Amino acid sequence: MKLAVLGVGGWGQNHVRVLSFLRGEDLIDDVIVVDIDESRAMKMAKRFGTEWNTDYEKVLGLEDVSGVIIATPTGLHYEHAKMALESGKHVLVEKPLTETVDQALELKEIARENNRIVMVGFLLRFSSAIRYSKNIYHSNELGNILTIMAKRTSYWPNRSLDVGVIRDLAIHDIDLIRFITDGEPRYVYARGGAIKHDYEDYVSMFIEYELESNHLMHSLIEANWVTPFKIRRMEITGEKGVAIIDLLTHSVKILKDDGVFQPNIGYVEPLYAEDKNFILAMLGKEKPEVTIDDGIIALKVCEMALNSMKENKIKEI
Repeated sequence: MKLAVLGVGGWGQNHVRVLSFLRGEDLIDDVIVVDIDESRAMKMAKRFGTEWNTDYEKVLGLEDVSGVIIATPTGLHYEHAKMALESGKHVLVEKPLTETVDQALELKEIARENNRIVMVGFLLRFSSAIRYSKNIYHSNELGNILTIMAKRTSYWPNRSLDVGVIRDLAIHDIDLIRFITDGEPRYVYARGGAIKHDYEDYVSMFIEYELESNHLMHSLIEANWVTPFKIRRMEITGEKGVAIIDLLTHSVKILKDDGVFQPNIGYVEPLYAEDKNFILAMLGKEKPEVTIDDGIIALKVCEMALNSMKENKIKEI
């Protein structure tokens, strides 16, 4: 069984690196690097000892290629995922799943018709800090949850942009809050704008999630590419305490009335865990940790947030 990585100009390089480790664990036979830039494809293949190709359609025609990891620009996700699914390949596509919800829904139908898996690259679901926080949330250690706050800031990314901060940064926290709480987003109100680019580069969002027993929980998400300091943090505030998650160090602090506790939760690279789950799901040994429905819901929240920002109205999801 082989996996193809489509697009290695950015994040796709990390997938090739991780897959080279998984190949060493005998989970896959080989990796094929696919990129329209021949020199880039050759360089990556030589670095990690893999095959390479510039012809995506040719690679999709290979019977021993079971799945494709798509790390091309967002505007190409729909086309590239559709081609892979119609060729009988399983797909892991980087977030956002597609440019629009309608495109994502069409991919879902194609995947169903071809009985193929589609995972979305929400790799932070695989963070040990997020897994730990999900466990303490469901153990009721923090009591009833009042609000969840998330903050992502940094300088403008040194790469070409095809979406703004909502679909690039905030989408992670939209999904993580849903993953931790098993809640569903119901309403969103967003304010923001563009300082340095045509796309929005700062946003503040208020999202209401419906939890079990119709309990409503509020969340505040801030994201920008303007602040000159990188922050990736989430705070879960409950009646019994607060959990502070640092997603740069993948650590957690618990603040309660008897002091501050920082558990030793260990570390596994989230991307390694994500790609391994994708492979094991293709082999039928595990269930996909992230489904196409997860990608669709997060994308819908993003669309409604953009509409809210444009219209200055609360939008129902």
